[in-house]
Amino acid sequence: MIRYFLRRLLLLPLSLFLLSLVCFGLRQITPGDPVHRLLPEAESRQANDDPSAYDRAYHRAAVTLGYDRPAFYFSLYNAALPDTLHHVVRPEERAMLRALTLRYGNWEAVQTYYRELRRLSYSSTVDREYLPTLRRLLLQDDPAAVAATLQPLAAVPELGPLLQAFNEVKVKGRWGDLLLPAFRWHGFDNQYHRWAGQILRGELGFSLADRRPVGPKIFAAAKVTALLNGLAILLVFLLAIPIGLYAAGYRGGWFDRLTTLGLFLLFGIPSFWLATLLANYLTTPAFCMDLFPSMGLGKLPAGAGWWSALRIRASHLFLPVICIAYPSLAYVSRHLRQSAVEQLQQAYVKTARLKGLSSSAILWRHVLQNASFPIITLLGGIFPALLAGSVLIERIFNIPGMGQLLYNSALERDWPVVITLVLLNGILTALGLFLADLGYAFADPRVRLNTPQQPSS
Repeated sequence: MIRYFLRRLLLLPLSLFLLSLVCFGLRQITPGDPVHRLLPEAESRQANDDPSAYDRAYHRAAVTLGYDRPAFYFSLYNAALPDTLHHVVRPEERAMLRALTLRYGNWEAVQTYYRELRRLSYSSTVDREYLPTLRRLLLQDDPAAVAATLQPLAAVPELGPLLQAFNEVKVKGRWGDLLLPAFRWHGFDNQYHRWAGQILRGELGFSLADRRPVGPKIFAAAKVTALLNGLAILLVFLLAIPIGLYAAGYRGGWFDRLTTLGLFLLFGIPSFWLATLLANYLTTPAFCMDLFPSMGLGKLPAGAGWWSALRIRASHLFLPVICIAYPSLAYVSRHLRQSAVEQLQQAYVKTARLKGLSSSAILWRHVLQNASFPIITLLGGIFPALLAGSVLIERIFNIPGMGQLLYNSALERDWPVVITLVLLNGILTALGLFLADLGYAFADPRVRLNTPQQPSS
C-alpha cells in the first residue's frame, strides 16, 4: 500500500508540471495585447494624443509584467534570429522584425532599419504629416508594402536615411543561417519561471476586463459553485446509493424495472434542455406555474435571520441543484447496481445468508463496500466539479458561480481569468484522480495499478 501511494504521489508533480506548460502555452497564444489592456485609462488615452508618452508607459508596464523576458528556459529558433528579440516588448513590432529577418536573413540591417524608424516615429523634428505613416511602418512586415509606403517619402530630406536603411535590409545576409536551427539557453529569468512562481505564491494576476485581481474574483464565484455542486453531490449520494443497492437486491422486480426505465430516461435528457424548460415554465407567471424565483441567488434583506436566508437560498437553488444532480444520479445508481449484482453472486454473500443475516444487512454491511467503485469515481470528480461547476446551468439560472465567470470572461476575452480557471480545474482534476486511485486501493486491497500481475499456477 505504501509503495502504491508513493508511486501515485510521484506522478502528481509531473502531471501538474505538464498542465502548467499547457496553460502557459495558452497564455502565450491568446489574442490581444495584455499590456495595453492593463494600462491605466489615462495612459491608454495617450496612444493618440501623445504617442511618445504612451510608448514609454507601455514599455514600463511590459517590463513590470515581465514581458521583456524570454518565454521559457530555452528556445529553438531559426539561426538568423537574435537571442534578444524578446527585449522588443510590443508584439506587433516584434512580429515585424521577425518577419523581415526570416525573409532576408540580415538581422544587423533589420535592426538598423528598426532603430531609425523608431527614432523618426517619435521625433519632434519630423513633420507631423508623416508621423502616422511612420508609425504604421512599425507594424508592417510585408517588404513590398513597406517599399510602396517609403517610395513617396524618398523626397523628404529627413526621411532619406530610413529609405537607405531599408534598402540595406534587402541585401542578403547570412544565407546559411536561414536554413539552420539554433538552440539557446536563457536560464531561470524567463516568463514561465516568473509566472509559475507567482501562481505558487497565490498571485494570479489581474483581470483584463476590470483590472481587479483575479484571485478575489475567482474566490467569490468559487463559494457559490461549491455550495451549488456540494448540494447536488449530496443529493446524488442520498438517492443513488439506496436506489442502486435495492435495485440489485431485488433485481427483476417491479422496483428494479421502474428505476431502470426512469434512470435511463433521465440519463438521456440533456441537462441544459431540461433546465431551460424548468426556467421557462416554473419560474414565470405566464404558464400559471410561478413556483420558484426566477434567477440568481436571491437578495437577502438587511438583518435577515438564518431561517430567512435558508428559505431564500433554497428556493433559488432548488432547480439548479436538480438539473446538475440528475445525470450523476443515473450514472452512479446504475453502475452501483451492476457492481452490487456481481457481488451478490460471490461466496461471502451466500455465507452471510446461511448465518441468517437479512437482505438489508447484507446489502449495507458487505455488498456496499465491495461495490463502491462507482461512488469513489464520483468522489474523484468532486474537486473539479466544485470549481468548474456547470457553465450552461449557471448561465441559464444566472447563478454567479465559476461557470458564469468562465462564460463572461471568455466573451470579454479576459484571458488571465479563463486560463487561471483552466489551470485550477486541471489541478483539482489531477488531485481528484489521485484520491480516487487511493480510494480504489483502500476499498479493494487487490487493486494495484501499474503492478504486473503474477500468472496463476
